[in-house]
Amino acid sequence: MSGTLDPTRDTTDPIKAEGELANCSKFLTDKKISVFIPVYKSSDLLEPLLDVLTGSAYADKEIFVVIDEPDEKSIKTVKNYGCKANFILNSKRKGKVEALNSAIKISSGEILVFLDSDVQLKDGDFLEGIEREMAEAEILDIRKGIINNSFISRMVNYEFVSSNLVSFLYSRLVKRCIGINGAAFAIKREAFEEVGGFSKVVSEDFDLAAKALLKNKKFKYAEKLEAYTKAPSNWRSWFIQRKRWGIGTGLWLKDYWRKFLKYVARYPHIVIPSLIILFPTFVPILFNYVFTNFLGYRIPNFVPSFLVVKSSILIPLIPNVGEVLLTFLATFLLSFFMFSILFYAASKKLKLHFNFAEFLIYFLFYQPLSSLILFIGIITAFFSERHELDWKV
Repeated sequence: MSGTLDPTRDTTDPIKAEGELANCSKFLTDKKISVFIPVYKSSDLLEPLLDVLTGSAYADKEIFVVIDEPDEKSIKTVKNYGCKANFILNSKRKGKVEALNSAIKISSGEILVFLDSDVQLKDGDFLEGIEREMAEAEILDIRKGIINNSFISRMVNYEFVSSNLVSFLYSRLVKRCIGINGAAFAIKREAFEEVGGFSKVVSEDFDLAAKALLKNKKFKYAEKLEAYTKAPSNWRSWFIQRKRWGIGTGLWLKDYWRKFLKYVARYPHIVIPSLIILFPTFVPILFNYVFTNFLGYRIPNFVPSFLVVKSSILIPLIPNVGEVLLTFLATFLLSFFMFSILFYAASKKLKLHFNFAEFLIYFLFYQPLSSLILFIGIITAFFSERHELDWKV
């Protein structure tokens, strides 16, 4: 590489970036696919990711790695990969949206591929698969799994099962989608520019997908492609991430709720089941409401009568507290049985991990906690103007 890499120097400006990569100008010609990887400081998985991308036999590609506040590890990566990729170094934190938008301006691919720096690719033909799948779509979601290395990752895995299943259903049934997992996805440049690119919001991926939906862009879920990502390393990081997701979703709803309701009214047969798949915690509550208000009886009143008939043993009337607990137990078991079958089938279909004991913990403890944090974030964002986030917008 010509010149000396200076991490204190801002190379966001396209002219400066080209100057920094003077002897790599051959990578800035017209290309079919442009790949973008935003990095904050450094990532343990960045070099393995670059190994797969740069080693791909797909010729028509260009790779942009945008690093905010690069540390010694990321500077070493820049030196190791020389002219195999284009690096843009920002001495100050620009934020994911601005970092990506700056790189897109100097790219030339017809297809834009976005990968988080903690993504792991196992298929050397990944870019070939992207081009093949994009022949039938304008925006593409990619099947995602979790790198299974902790208890948190095993719980997050089932969130991925649900989100992958929802994307699969939208792709098959309506070929449109209201949201997308931004860890790995692709969009045609023409569609990206038509929807206005990334907005300066917390959930830029969700916002982009929503804008693509409103512009009626064709969506596809690529189940034959795979990307694996890391879960938060500890519960504190997990909480911060979920809080950010909740606030980001709330801010999005604050701007789009009218259009979202119209979308629900248009596709209730897909939106409502999708919400149930994403948030199974609320199904026992729904079951209890239906049994009580529509079927005309309460589960606690039915169960003792059933036991009396079968065992000829007189069972005393259950007090109010007992009724609540028994109702919860019955609806929980019914819901758990239903979702176990659904998630097991989805995991097999989408080649994702499934374990019944793990899923029980997920369903009983993890998912309710995750949903609670998410909805508190949504409500906070919707009704408050002050949000404290460790996230540069």
